[in-house]
Amino acid sequence: MDIASIDVGGRRMCAQVRGHGPSLVLDCGGAGQGLGGAWGTGLEDDLAALATLVTYDRAGAGRSDGPQSRTVADMTDDLHRLLRGLGLPLPAVFAGWSFGGLVVQHYALRHPDDVAGLVFVDPTAARTPPGSALVRTLSFAFVSRALRLRALLPTASSRSIRELAGTLAALPRHMREVADAFERGTLPPVPVRVITAGKRPRMPKAQLAHLNSCHQELADGSPHGRLVVAEHATHQIPHEQPEIIRQVISEIL
Repeated sequence: MDIASIDVGGRRMCAQVRGHGPSLVLDCGGAGQGLGGAWGTGLEDDLAALATLVTYDRAGAGRSDGPQSRTVADMTDDLHRLLRGLGLPLPAVFAGWSFGGLVVQHYALRHPDDVAGLVFVDPTAARTPPGSALVRTLSFAFVSRALRLRALLPTASSRSIRELAGTLAALPRHMREVADAFERGTLPPVPVRVITAGKRPRMPKAQLAHLNSCHQELADGSPHGRLVVAEHATHQIPHEQPEIIRQVISEIL
């Protein structure tokens, strides 16, 4: 795998560019490691046959220099500098899965001229969910702590688990940051698709309603937006129903 290492202001970020045609940027989930088939090797190969495909590791994740960025704005500005360092033809279609959906939302708000289309794959909701903010913060802190303890075991996934733990610890703050950004602006008027999971784990009805409404609202935020349900998939849509992502991205391209 040919990896490019790009200076983004005193740090180096690693990316891979494959394929030909219109530009497509994939942003991965909370661990921040986008290289090495995070979306599924088969799906990424298929997308590289349709477009100039960019995958990358966020700052402080995988092969990219650290530490991890403290804000989503920093993550989007890192990506902005990375794409220019790569010489990628812009505007591009951006696809974000899970936490990557927050990064792509913020990127589109901050750098709208770079964006030709948006695909959100079961994205993390930016709006404040129902329930106690204190309980929510403590819950994320507990999960983050449990992941850090798990990462003490010397396994191949230890580093990605530690990086995911760091993202989850700051997730409530990241969600507020993106929600605040939406208070100041709107998505560019480009095609938008929100792919939502059809299979959900047990959760309170209010939480489920909140997630569903956030996904619908994100799709409705563009005159060219549409919600797509991956009926046979959980949150792991790229691995359980990759064909729906392939179809949607093909339409946007």
